[in-house]
Amino acid sequence: MKPQLIDRFPGISCAWADAAGKETTECRGFSDKESHAPVNEKTMFPACSISKFITAICIMKLQEQELIDIDTPANRFLRQWKLLTADGAESDAAIRLILCHTAGIVDGEDSFYGLRMSDPEISLLDILEGRTSYNRRPVRAEKPWGTAFEYSDAGYCVLQLLMEDVTQKAFDESVREILFNPLGLSSTFFATPGNIARFENSMVTGYDDNGMPVPGRFPRVPDLAASGLWSTPKELLSIADEYLKALRGESSFLRAESAREMAKPEKNFPWTGLGIFNSGENILSSSGWGENGQCMMKMNCRTREISVVMTNRNPGVDQAESGIEGLVDSKFAVR
Repeated sequence: MKPQLIDRFPGISCAWADAAGKETTECRGFSDKESHAPVNEKTMFPACSISKFITAICIMKLQEQELIDIDTPANRFLRQWKLLTADGAESDAAIRLILCHTAGIVDGEDSFYGLRMSDPEISLLDILEGRTSYNRRPVRAEKPWGTAFEYSDAGYCVLQLLMEDVTQKAFDESVREILFNPLGLSSTFFATPGNIARFENSMVTGYDDNGMPVPGRFPRVPDLAASGLWSTPKELLSIADEYLKALRGESSFLRAESAREMAKPEKNFPWTGLGIFNSGENILSSSGWGENGQCMMKMNCRTREISVVMTNRNPGVDQAESGIEGLVDSKFAVR
């Protein structure tokens, strides 16, 4: 591991699987600099926007159960709230378009940032209606669907509410039943107050782009489906491995057609799939970048290699410049 990476990030945790399926882990640095608590393979890191990959798998599972149809307007399944267009009409944007960020939903400037653990809890409906400082822009389909790619945390808030309406359960509970429990994951969770209270002793302290601890150790993230996931590289690797098995028709958890729909490039926007991105020939990726960490996961669909890197600092630059992507790519035997 390059010295500049170790200097840039207080803690780094990695997991890799080679073409033969052999898994390797490597941990460096501190989960908390102040107490000198070391990172180990059970240390839990913020997965940030890798949350969207997990949410997309759960949406596909609901489709397999015939509870939803991703090519049907999301409003068909929303009960508590409706996605409106800029002129106040109900949007007919399909679930698929929200998954791939082409439903016309535009995030507000500086939204989904800056909420602290000491701040009062806010509801998902408050976020969707733009009633808080966390998101002052009401979530609307402001552009005609299919005409633009707009990376959107707000869109995944819509999917979070849709899952709650369809399952009649809290989002984190649904995901646990749909995905985490079947795959035997014990160190992966969405950061509700209850889950934080349960796991906080194993969660890393986050550091901002100046290297200072985030007040309260980590931010509050109520937009769970978009960016509220915590996990370990080893458990993210397990999810990625199951997804690659599904692509080959070898998974008893996820159907091949579901996995292939997620990986299929969207018309006019070939870099995006459903909750995942196409990052080169045979390469699928999911990345996260938040106030308290940066991470990245890549899967080689041909060689079956997987690489996951997680950290506990916002480096202030993207994964390519911070060195995270180079570390991820260095573990692929074939590039």
